[in-house]
Amino acid sequence: MVDREQITYFPELNYRCLQSSSYNRESISPEKPGWFADSDGIGFIRTEEINGQTEWVIMEDEGPGVITKIWAVCFYYGLNDTIGANIKFYLDGSSDPVINTNFFALVKGQDFVKAPFADKSTRAGNLYFPIPYAKSCKITMDKNTFYNIINYRKYPAETMVRTFSMGEFNETAKLREEVGKELVSYSSSKGVFHQKQQVLNKGESIRIDLPKGNNAVTNLEFKITNADNLPQALRSTVLSGEFDGEQTVWAPLGDFFNNVGKIQPYDMWERSVEEDGSMICRWIMPYHKTGTIMLKNLWCEPVELMVNIRTQDYKWKENSMHFYASWRMDEPTPTFPLFDWNFLSAEGKGVVVGDQWTVLNPREGWWGEGDEKIYVDEDFDRNFPSHFGTGTEDYYGWAGGIVPTPDDQFSKPFLGNIIVGHPRSMGYNVCTRTRVLDAISFNEKIKFDVESSCGTRQRWHFLQYSQTTFWYGAPGVTYNRKPQPEMASQTLPTLKGLQQKVEEAKRQMYIVDGALEAEILKVTAKSELVSENHASIPVWGELSSGAMKEIWFETLGDFVEVKITEQFEKSGIKLGAAVGKNCGNFDIYVNGQLKATQDLYSNHGGMTNPYINLGEIDPVNNAYLLKFILKEPNAKATPVNGKYGLGIDFFLINNNFLNR
Repeated sequence: MVDREQITYFPELNYRCLQSSSYNRESISPEKPGWFADSDGIGFIRTEEINGQTEWVIMEDEGPGVITKIWAVCFYYGLNDTIGANIKFYLDGSSDPVINTNFFALVKGQDFVKAPFADKSTRAGNLYFPIPYAKSCKITMDKNTFYNIINYRKYPAETMVRTFSMGEFNETAKLREEVGKELVSYSSSKGVFHQKQQVLNKGESIRIDLPKGNNAVTNLEFKITNADNLPQALRSTVLSGEFDGEQTVWAPLGDFFNNVGKIQPYDMWERSVEEDGSMICRWIMPYHKTGTIMLKNLWCEPVELMVNIRTQDYKWKENSMHFYASWRMDEPTPTFPLFDWNFLSAEGKGVVVGDQWTVLNPREGWWGEGDEKIYVDEDFDRNFPSHFGTGTEDYYGWAGGIVPTPDDQFSKPFLGNIIVGHPRSMGYNVCTRTRVLDAISFNEKIKFDVESSCGTRQRWHFLQYSQTTFWYGAPGVTYNRKPQPEMASQTLPTLKGLQQKVEEAKRQMYIVDGALEAEILKVTAKSELVSENHASIPVWGELSSGAMKEIWFETLGDFVEVKITEQFEKSGIKLGAAVGKNCGNFDIYVNGQLKATQDLYSNHGGMTNPYINLGEIDPVNNAYLLKFILKEPNAKATPVNGKYGLGIDFFLINNNFLNR
């Protein structure tokens, strides 16, 4: 946990970093509706009767492994219940739990594991104490599951692991004290010291060529000692690192250190910012032959900088890796429809060790509903991530429940809610996470996405994202995040500027490109008990052209037909439909052929995302006849006066007609 050099070597034990969480099980495929389902505190693996009591299984693994991190929101189905449930760990097939304690107390450091290995953050807690097992692990809750995330390592079957026991835990008191102190007190590294102080005009750089041969940067320290526009200097002064002939680090200085828009002091395991503005990085950056650190001013005004670097000897091995910091920034992003925003995609071997996300929010309210979705190696074949989270704040170790304010800022060894906009998250917000025992290694490739999702799902509502991923890569690794000097040299986006963009967008109606609006189509046939506009289907998000066709079904087998005419060639057909608590489950036919069965129930009212894909179909008599038949509704669905809803927003007809 505290060996900084160890993480620079690709793991000799080829373990997989995996995750269990309470994500909503309506999310089953990126190609199917429900991919962005919310209500992520309700998921679990199954229930079991153990000693006459129902328990909810939230994690299980066969074979050797180790729990590396557990997060839990520390209120239970309401802010007033801060007691919640007990958590139980069954190891190596034992029918008796080796740990049976209050879940919230455990993750907040109020039980047998103390800070800094377990500590409260903002309305949540995080446990970092490793819990190993030789044969198997099953973790349960003795009440209905609520928001939780568990990271663990899965080792090859032959790996020898000593299973956790309370007896051995008690014997480690001295070791725990030593490691705990090291996690929160950061002594200066030893080695060769390099220092420069210089004024940089536009386009000028400070360059420090490091000692040749097997070496590593062990400490970086920067300070902007003079700048007329400090927020701009933090964005437009770019840190880069070149090791063994490849540029692996490229990020604005402020973004690298979680300081966007201002200097905000904090203290974490691998990065800190002090009250005087000194920015310190303790990630080790090894190289085999050559290394260079450079700072460049991309802004039109001068910046005065102080640079301190320490290097020391490093043993370069076959599994040594270079340190990477890759940065991305986009133009303002609409918050509807939802999509997965990519942090990093890489091929080769490597280990992800941290990240930070900066969000400029134009209004008071929550900006981060999105779940992390991280695909590693074999996940690509099954098209489903092994890390599927429960919300942005959850990924960064804290919790919502209320709209955050600057009172919710914190920094812990591995987690930080560094900047919260004022008032109520309006303005810049910066979260960060460091991965040590929960670092994610990849043998072939990785794709790290986070949903772009917030509490305001409107096409006119924009957020401004920028993001940095920290990782190690073996020589030959390739990745998709290249330098963006055009973005770093822009005027730092302001709250006022983003608010103006939002107001301009509000004057434009949301219309899906190429949409055939369903509300203009007439029903050509229906069952007797089928009716239109029986009630309104609540939708979280916008409707194309502001309306949809709402049809209500009463008995199984009820049907409705609509016809799309003037169709002259084979076309791909998709449809956008409403999902919600009142919606039904339907067989969908096109020209007499069953093309999809879609359950439109969801705990949150919204729209199918992605759209329902009916495939490529030949027209019959220059038309598509679509028939919807009510099947057995979801047991959780709630009818409105005995009727289940079908809300169709639009159809998308894709062919080559317009290109000829």
